[in-house]
Amino acid sequence: MSLYGWFTIMLAVSSVWLIWFLYRPLKGNTLDLEASNIALGKQKQTELEQDLQRDLIDDSAFEQAKDEIAQVLAVEMTQTITTVEAQKPIAIWLSVVLVAMLSGASLVVYQALTAQSITAQNATMAQTLQAQEPPTLMQSIVKIKKHLEENPDDAKAWKTLGLALFDADNLTQSLEAYERSYQLNPKDVGMLVEYASTLAKSQDNQFKGRVSTLVREALEINPNSTDALYLAGWVAANLQRLELTQMLWKKALSLLPENQAERMTLQRMLDELAQIQNNGVAESVKDKPAAQHQVVIKVALSEHLRQAKFKDYYLMVYVKAVRGRPMPIAIQKIKLKDFTGIVTLTDANSVMPTRKLSQSSQVLAVVRLSQSGSAMRQADDLEALSQVIDVKDNPTVELKL
Repeated sequence: MSLYGWFTIMLAVSSVWLIWFLYRPLKGNTLDLEASNIALGKQKQTELEQDLQRDLIDDSAFEQAKDEIAQVLAVEMTQTITTVEAQKPIAIWLSVVLVAMLSGASLVVYQALTAQSITAQNATMAQTLQAQEPPTLMQSIVKIKKHLEENPDDAKAWKTLGLALFDADNLTQSLEAYERSYQLNPKDVGMLVEYASTLAKSQDNQFKGRVSTLVREALEINPNSTDALYLAGWVAANLQRLELTQMLWKKALSLLPENQAERMTLQRMLDELAQIQNNGVAESVKDKPAAQHQVVIKVALSEHLRQAKFKDYYLMVYVKAVRGRPMPIAIQKIKLKDFTGIVTLTDANSVMPTRKLSQSSQVLAVVRLSQSGSAMRQADDLEALSQVIDVKDNPTVELKL
């Protein structure tokens, strides 16, 4: 039942009680007055009979006085009933007025309290929604670390911390977190894939060494893991085993649901791989150390960066695709003290053997100064980007730091 229903029932009960309270005393007073008049009449008759016995009055006076007492009693009882009956309508109307006033006042108070309650509920709900705003990445990292202080053997929490640190561009601590998770639960396929991906990025996107070991362990646990098959394809490509890469990626594609967005990306990579195999690009590249195309990047350093304290900083000069994967296509990493002011990128500087610089078209030239030399950009790194350039034009780009 609604609140208004309960309110109506309570108001009806209160009104009935009020009417009864006002009407009941009138009825009681009627009985009391009648009894009082009768008793008074009997007393007068008794006194009259005593006067007759004492010969204070004769029989004629006795009868006359007796008739007068009866008439007075009848008149008084009539007046009492009339008075009470006259008061009844007044009491009823008074009850109606009081009930109406009580109902109106109660309704006003109820609505006021209800409005205040709704306002308070709305304010509480607003505060709750504000409190439920998603935490920032750094807040999440702090929360996970606090949890791990109390639960150091929570492999899943270490895995989550590794991913959060990766998103925060802190590859070193991310790898440490993944290693802790690996030591606690080496059979987690998702963790193995994330660990291998992070490790590959930390070594300039080279899918070799421990990366291939982690991917192999993931596939031994679940041969149908699409993420592990995808990484295994890159491991095979790094070894120039393009047919194996094609086989692994085709299997991953067959396992992906039809509505999965990654299908389009994987299919495009397979098409590119097929084109490379059909044109014999891999073999020609193996036989020709020189690149067909090049990008010359001239970097002008400010006077501030020429100070001795920056001499051991790393200068990373590379080109990357305008769209798609953010990893470099070709890169040179030089200490600032060894930098001559100009860098020439060719196929020899390509990161992936199956994706040469000369095969690219629309790219961006990038120069980044880093104290740590990490593959991932740090908060205090300096970076400059060029406009979109075409590798086939053998462009020369000037950048300033």
